[in-house]
Amino acid sequence: MTTDGVAGAVRSGGRGADGALARVRSATARQHEELDGGLDVLDRPWGADVHRRWLELTLGLLDPLERELARWAAADPGVLDVAERARAGMVRDDLRALGATPAEIAAVPPCPGLPVVAGRAEALGVCYVLDGSTLGGKLIRASLVASGVPEAACTSLVGRPGAGRRWRATAAAVDALGRPGDPQVEVMAATAVETFAAYRRWLAPLAHRAA
Repeated sequence: MTTDGVAGAVRSGGRGADGALARVRSATARQHEELDGGLDVLDRPWGADVHRRWLELTLGLLDPLERELARWAAADPGVLDVAERARAGMVRDDLRALGATPAEIAAVPPCPGLPVVAGRAEALGVCYVLDGSTLGGKLIRASLVASGVPEAACTSLVGRPGAGRRWRATAAAVDALGRPGDPQVEVMAATAVETFAAYRRWLAPLAHRAA
């Protein structure tokens, strides 16, 4: 499983084999495998120094994506509770638990080239990836703590309580957007692919080949 459960976890749950969720899952299958192949905390050393770098990179991804989602939710409320899903603040707390200073946290650069959330289709494509990334968090957190990473620095791996419930809500919203082939469903699938690609590109410094 990947370090944040990004890839394998989003395969769980799901609706009909011919629905929008299946379309997004199929569109992102290659990205799942590529991300899985590069990052696997359960099969490699992952001490506090590596975890701090992971958190910095994760903050660079989550902070701008969550701002995009918050802007969308203000204009299209009631679809998903993005505030409940937000983890950038938890990443900052985790970094502080590892000794990062406010200035160091503020200096973390954002990931470039992230999807722009122009509407519901793009928002759900992003949420498909972000919500799936927390499903394996408990197992990963236990592995990191066992390897010596402070538990207080692992809160962002699982987010707030209710990861499974949030994922089911996201899956339902994805399926409710339309049918495969509908323009909005194809935009949603393309956005999920783009989000996965950004994850893989931005986390490349922690890939096995760079370890």
